[in-house]
Amino acid sequence: MTPVPLFDCRLSAEVLAALQEPFGRGQLAAGPAVPQLEQAFAARFPERHAVAVGDMTHGLMMALQLAGVRPGDEVLSLAFNCMSSNSAIAMSGANVSWVDVDPVTATFDIEHAQARVTSRTRAVVVYHVSGYPADLAQLRAFCDDQNLPLIEDANNAFGAVIDGKPIGSVGDFAVFSLYANRQINAIDGGILLCARASDADRARRLRRFGIDVARFRDSDGEIDAALDVSEIGTSSSLNNVNATIAVAGLADVDLRIARSGRNAAALTSATRNLAVAPIVPLDRAEPAYWTWLIRLDERDGVMRALKANGISCSKLHHPNNHYTAFHRTDDDLPGTATLERELLAIPCGWWLDEAAIERIVAALGDAVGVRQ
Repeated sequence: MTPVPLFDCRLSAEVLAALQEPFGRGQLAAGPAVPQLEQAFAARFPERHAVAVGDMTHGLMMALQLAGVRPGDEVLSLAFNCMSSNSAIAMSGANVSWVDVDPVTATFDIEHAQARVTSRTRAVVVYHVSGYPADLAQLRAFCDDQNLPLIEDANNAFGAVIDGKPIGSVGDFAVFSLYANRQINAIDGGILLCARASDADRARRLRRFGIDVARFRDSDGEIDAALDVSEIGTSSSLNNVNATIAVAGLADVDLRIARSGRNAAALTSATRNLAVAPIVPLDRAEPAYWTWLIRLDERDGVMRALKANGISCSKLHHPNNHYTAFHRTDDDLPGTATLERELLAIPCGWWLDEAAIERIVAALGDAVGVRQ
């Protein structure tokens, strides 16, 4: 039985060919692909400044630092999210204030967020769940009203659009993941977008211990003793190899995202008479469809049936508020509880052909039956 994968991390022949450049020249750490990648993102987001980083978690940590978040502050964020996102808040010394999710659209519950604001709230992090856009117009208005910076956790939402604007272009900061199973596979890495050039300049220093790399060496190639390091950063520079993979992968990313969208539409249409409830994107949204999301009454049984048929699927996330590392709370998050109980992520990516889609639909039909 040929498996139907939830994600496909294979590198194309074109990407593998591009790797001959950094490996052949020995430019593995620093190299020209890093600024090329930043320029490519800046071209896609002309009102934002792009900074390539080693991974998305460090990108989010930088965004929080640049936004003025300090130890003891509160940051609003979804509990229904990945540890790679919310861990950045905890590692910044801030406390997460959990926000619920709308179980119909899988989007950030802005009304609940409004009720969570306190005098210690310093920022809002909005996760676009599995590439389904949140309502950024309302979130922008909410953040502006509360004088809070908006950080888009766009880690798997590259290519998604809402109100005609690409995800990542509305927040004061946005972070994309370049992990192997994202829309742009660089094996690992991230892109931090900043609305202000001064924040991007600061981020470039923070990603390299606080060093201004352009001025770090003197005319002899030695460390310039006259250059001060005024703010300590970390080691989170994207290397030239990963950046090369990302730049090459950008060549056909729009075609791949469009294919994922067509597959998601085909699944939605073909399962309309089955006892499943697809997550409904907001009216003005075009998801990037990292996965196709559905809700099921008997989710776990259906999940096991699909996996037994070689179809990979996933509960996607475990609500982070359950972890003691986040000072486990019993917050009333009914939408989050619904998704924890009912949500299933189904493969819909560009690597699936018509036969694979038909196989998924048939397996779902066998597992859930028709709608009563």
